[in-house]
Amino acid sequence: MTSKRHIVCLGSIDWSFLFHRPQQLMLFLARQGHPVHYRNPSQVYGIEPEEVALNLWVYTDFDRVPRQDIRSAIYVVYFPAHAAWLDPGAERFVIYDCLDDFPGFTEHERLLLTRADLVLCCSQKLLEKQNGKHPHLMFLPNGVDIDHYHNEGLPAPPEMDEIRSTGEAVVGFTGAFNTGWVDTELIYRLAEARPQWQFVIIGANYAWSFSQAPPNIHYLGTRSYEYLPAYVHGFDIGLIPFRDNAISQAADPVKLYEYIAAGLPVVSRNLPFVRGFSRPVVYPYSDFEGCLTAIDQALSDKQEHGDEVLRQRRRGLARTFSWDRRFHPLLAILKEMTWL
Repeated sequence: MTSKRHIVCLGSIDWSFLFHRPQQLMLFLARQGHPVHYRNPSQVYGIEPEEVALNLWVYTDFDRVPRQDIRSAIYVVYFPAHAAWLDPGAERFVIYDCLDDFPGFTEHERLLLTRADLVLCCSQKLLEKQNGKHPHLMFLPNGVDIDHYHNEGLPAPPEMDEIRSTGEAVVGFTGAFNTGWVDTELIYRLAEARPQWQFVIIGANYAWSFSQAPPNIHYLGTRSYEYLPAYVHGFDIGLIPFRDNAISQAADPVKLYEYIAAGLPVVSRNLPFVRGFSRPVVYPYSDFEGCLTAIDQALSDKQEHGDEVLRQRRRGLARTFSWDRRFHPLLAILKEMTWL
């Protein structure tokens, strides 16, 4: 029997989809020796749990979890609607890991705040939003798996080699391609204005058709987290073309840290999550013309100062926001508030 406290994660995304902060936190806790039980939101009854790492099981049928092990577990919750599953006053310890501004889930979030023992906020905007609503708040920004994105031993995907051979520069985007926060029109305008640049989009596509896209926009679909660095290393620019709205104002995109860890210059809309960075790491913009200028400047700096010199500088910075560095302070807080 383990003496470590069990962890239950009520996932908002399936384990194998969009490898993100929830998976990284669960892997970190499993490495500390905690038995971790991750509940996929897509439930199919009768399926045995899958042990995806030492001490970490993913459940497609959550009825298979040993009830005696999770009665006093630490629960990590991401989706406000899951608050209804948590009984008030139970011996469990509840963490609400707040990653997004959920304008349509106000009542659910209000309930979750009453049932949570600790609230984590990935951005200052979210911290400000929750200030005064809960007595125990912790600012815990996102991070990156440094070794994963420093690994240049993966072979270059043939499709990336082909794309690189047809243009002067590759401007890349990874992540959920959702028109609610991605400025799709901007990407089209950039592609039309600079036909010599190739635009690569990798990730889940939500209700957007690329059938009428300019020929220098390449939507590659989703790629596994395991091989994603091989694609990112083929970019010259990491693009974060977010709209300026409530969702993006409260965001702390993991792709920002992944681009930097891969050594890329980041061209991003001037939103709160990039305001602590400057050239040659981040090149902010406020409009279409500013975005063109930012990309031009990043490419010019590459020529003037040397690509490898700048990549190493960015990678050195990325070490300061590794996932391990982000998560260790959480362990200290938990030891003060409860037992582990």
